[in-house]
Amino acid sequence: MAYVDEAYYSTFSGLITDRLDSKLEKATDQINSLTYNRIVGNGFDNLTPFQQDKVKKAVCLHADFVEKYGEYIDMPLSGFSAGSISVNFNANKVNGITTTQEVLNYLNQTGLTCRRL
Repeated sequence: MAYVDEAYYSTFSGLITDRLDSKLEKATDQINSLTYNRIVGNGFDNLTPFQQDKVKKAVCLHADFVEKYGEYIDMPLSGFSAGSISVNFNANKVNGITTTQEVLNYLNQTGLTCRRL
């Protein structure tokens, strides 16, 4: 079950228009991986309201990131150049999940990304 519903997503962003539920579900799964499945272990409803808010925002931003750059995320190349033109993909990879620093910043505020137990 996704941590964000369509109503929340539409007030926060609204970039994704088709197959929103499945994309939010995928983003939720990846957020779980970024938080070492601590949200699953504790239960989303057992998080503080502050943590829930940050996780919801992170899910929305990550879903938008995957929607915009999904085809480039798993490419074996991190960049290329042709003549004087150079393109590099600058994103963060944690636990095998590529995301933005903004998503990581939201999750770091929750205390759920610490590698210690």
